[in-house]
Amino acid sequence: MSIKCKVVSKINPQNTDESKFYVQPIRKGTISRTKMEEMIVRETSLSKGDVRSVLTTLSDFISDNLTEGYSVSLEEVGTLSIRVQSNGVDKEEDVTVRNIKNVSVGFRPAVVLREKISKTVFEKE
Repeated sequence: MSIKCKVVSKINPQNTDESKFYVQPIRKGTISRTKMEEMIVRETSLSKGDVRSVLTTLSDFISDNLTEGYSVSLEEVGTLSIRVQSNGVDKEEDVTVRNIKNVSVGFRPAVVLREKISKTVFEKE
């Protein structure tokens, strides 16, 4: 398998007179949960209802555990965890949760996934 790429021009935000060209992968779209269910049903002996139940439970499990402060490992896929960005202050005693300016979910791919991705072939369109 290979991923097609295109060339895009991007303007430097610090110098709007300057632009450079970059490689950007062409995305084929997004696989919805419904499509994922259908694909898993075709590849396994599970029913559509069983697959839907597992995916819904997995989604609930991930969000519940992340919001409780746990990282969630999906073994061969990777690990999800909560990440925060905060404003820096000069004194330790001035740090409060009000310093948090952004909360997101971080993803650290597993070695198996990183190795597979590193072997991906890219082609210029």
